[in-house]
Amino acid sequence: MNVPKLLKQAEKLVSYGKINDAINLYQEVLSHDFQNTAVHNLITDLYISKQDYIRASRHLFKVSSDYASQGNTAEALNSYRKIIKIQPRNILAREKMMEFYSNSGAKNELFTMMAELCAIYEAEGNTQKVIEFLEKLVSLDPSNKSYQLKLAAFLNEKGLKEKAIELFYQLVKDYSREERWDDALEVLGRIRSINPKDRQANLNIAEIFDRQGKVQRAIEVIIGCLAVEPTRTDLLAYLARLCIKAGKVDEAERLYERLVKSNRNYLAETLPFVEVLIANKKIDRAVHHLGMLIQELKGKETQKKCVEYLEEILKLDPQNLETYQHLESIYRNSFQYDQLAITLSSHADAYIAKCDYPLALELTKQLADLEPYNEDYRRKLHFVEGLTTGGLRTVPPSRSPVVTPSVQQEEKEESEPDTPVTTAFDQNLSIVTDEDVESFLTDVELLEKFGQTKSAIARLEKAVEKYPHEIKFRQKLKLLYVEGRMPKKAAQECLEIAKVLQSHDQNEEATKYIREAQRLNPMLSTAGRSASVSTAPAVHAAPPVAEEVAALKGDLSEIGLLDIIQVLDTSQKSGRLIVHSEGKEGIIFFNSGKIVDARFLDKQGELAMYALVAVNGGTFVYRPSTVPFNGVITTSNTNVILEGLRLLDEANRDSSESEASPAEEPTASPPASFGEPETENALELEPVSSLRSSPKVPLLDDDNPLDEL
Repeated sequence: MNVPKLLKQAEKLVSYGKINDAINLYQEVLSHDFQNTAVHNLITDLYISKQDYIRASRHLFKVSSDYASQGNTAEALNSYRKIIKIQPRNILAREKMMEFYSNSGAKNELFTMMAELCAIYEAEGNTQKVIEFLEKLVSLDPSNKSYQLKLAAFLNEKGLKEKAIELFYQLVKDYSREERWDDALEVLGRIRSINPKDRQANLNIAEIFDRQGKVQRAIEVIIGCLAVEPTRTDLLAYLARLCIKAGKVDEAERLYERLVKSNRNYLAETLPFVEVLIANKKIDRAVHHLGMLIQELKGKETQKKCVEYLEEILKLDPQNLETYQHLESIYRNSFQYDQLAITLSSHADAYIAKCDYPLALELTKQLADLEPYNEDYRRKLHFVEGLTTGGLRTVPPSRSPVVTPSVQQEEKEESEPDTPVTTAFDQNLSIVTDEDVESFLTDVELLEKFGQTKSAIARLEKAVEKYPHEIKFRQKLKLLYVEGRMPKKAAQECLEIAKVLQSHDQNEEATKYIREAQRLNPMLSTAGRSASVSTAPAVHAAPPVAEEVAALKGDLSEIGLLDIIQVLDTSQKSGRLIVHSEGKEGIIFFNSGKIVDARFLDKQGELAMYALVAVNGGTFVYRPSTVPFNGVITTSNTNVILEGLRLLDEANRDSSESEASPAEEPTASPPASFGEPETENALELEPVSSLRSSPKVPLLDDDNPLDEL
């Protein structure tokens, strides 16, 4: 067969308008060469001109298949688009295109094609297919609420009511998060139309009204729900909270009483209500509810809240006797005898003010029994005895005014030390296992819990003195210093922890504690020791090197020297860091991030680094180098920085001590383990080669610093 000849004859027939004859010739060619894509394209165009779209589509499917097998995706997609153009409802072509889009990751095109197919199936009434494609659309774009609504509607139409309601509730959640309240209410209306007995829908409607500030409408919805289900305690509790918002305090109280009567577990919910009662000056009702709470709820947080409310009541009514009784019950049951003594004393004063001397006498006897050697309490007992027997009727000079326990506690903490506690702490401390450590820390926390913070600190200080490398002791001591507003002591503990970590090669953790020490004590980040830095001119002893390009430069007031060192250490840079401060120049030499030498003033090596740590302000320039420097400093970067900070802290303390008046200077001599007192230049100390061998720095007392280390 002469194919070229037949193709020319077909072209002539087309030009003469003999379309059918031309088609027959093309079919004859395809019968001998069915894979001829060009002929398929030609015959497709002829069928389209005759509006025979079915036969045209068949040939286009063949063309698309050939292009796809050749890897020509673009042409294959064009052929499928041509099919869709002449047959818009051709589902097979769309599904083939979806396969291409899915394999190529074209999500937008895939989403569009799915939406078009979904519309076709919906027009055909194929609900199952519509649901299938809507689920795919929702999975591709979860934020598209219109498809979710449509999917829920079709699920309901299909009889899948539970799945429809579940999807509707997800929409309610999304709309509520976006504060689209009207849309959320509309969806909840659809849920109620599907299942009028849905319990959650009405509650959600009330919550939305509540968030919109329409409290009265929310109350009406909940009342309607309770009319159907009067035993639902969760609705009762919510209604009580709504009544409080609406200012209906009496109605809320009746609801809470009904709640507690039906279920004692709801007793805790009355605690916020007590605050409302106090704010509305309903003191007696508040005390009544607090009494019930104290009797039945033993949680630490609940008791703490009850104490706060009781003290608030005493501010409004200092002579409310029932309030004192509740406070006494709490303090006695929790073994808080210091607070109990304060409350007993104030309670007795309230009885004296009411001229009820026998009851005041009973309380002062309890007070004297509680602390038999307290002279103030014994004088108070004798005074009340005189009142009871008709003797002296005036208040003794030593009698303190009636104040709330919290105020007296603050005054006591400022003026008196913690009362000594006889516990296992007084025995010889012996730490052998991890259990011993945990047991010791548990005892410390008990001291802290019962207000004996100073005793807890004292015990920990003795413990770290005996076991200086026990990190858990130092971490707990640091926390107590921070809570007790002793930042300098806390910073010192951070440095000690960093030393221990460094000795175990935990450099990264050690660096974190160094940073924390600088935050707690800003003097560790500034040059606070002017006597430590010599005024000698800068010495440039570095070997002559060709001038390198500055790779990093900046202002030390914006980024600290220690931060720059850490950056160079982390990135393992080699070069020189040149520091200019107050007309002086210092140089730090790095080999792969490791500090190997330093020059500053008349110092070299570690001594120069200690001086550079004290630099306050200035500029820096880092110049990279391909030639390694001679190693003078052998210790790690963290070790050098830590020792420099320690010396800086000591110098700062020495400076502050030298400014103190002679009357304020401590008389205790320095520990023998530290040798002779330091000279003026704290930086002339011998460098410490290892943190393991460095002497322990004693803890500093912010109020009573030592003379010299």
